[in-house]
Amino acid sequence: MILAISGSLRRDSLNSAALRAAARAAARSALEVVIDTSPAILPPFSPDLESEPPEPVLRFRRACECAEAILLAVPEYAFGIPGAFKNALDWTLGSGSLYRKPIALLSVAPPGRGAHVTQALDAVFTGLDGDVAHYVVPVVAADRGADGEVRDPRIVEALQAVVTELWAHARSRSAETQTPLRSVRHT
Repeated sequence: MILAISGSLRRDSLNSAALRAAARAAARSALEVVIDTSPAILPPFSPDLESEPPEPVLRFRRACECAEAILLAVPEYAFGIPGAFKNALDWTLGSGSLYRKPIALLSVAPPGRGAHVTQALDAVFTGLDGDVAHYVVPVVAADRGADGEVRDPRIVEALQAVVTELWAHARSRSAETQTPLRSVRHT
């Protein structure tokens, strides 16, 4: 199972819409992508709560631990990681629930934008020995249908390719040999 997490809490988020489209596309290939919305409900991180974390934190950590791979779509806010998403990451550090996971960072921003959040996430995942690949699949409002969902067939095909590659990589990894994911750009 691939766990998909949006870094945006916006109801009309392009990042979240792209993850939903990726999940629908993956289902056509019999791949399971589960979207987790925990960043919206997690309490503020406190090291004092590490020994007995609140139940939402435990559920989020378990979801991360059970996932074979992680698909993230995170917007850039104030040249960095959005606060609620950074809070979610902070809750996983002590538990190691994301340690050494294959992680795909999906950027839906137009080329040339979002570099700061990518750098910040790379720094976090370096500390977790993350197996990170970057994918750029630009999504704009015109790529969405009247229901707000991503419907452009080219975009959906590119998202399906991202999920398929992430899944294949996660399945082929072994404890002895770990070939890093490659980064690609879909336009």
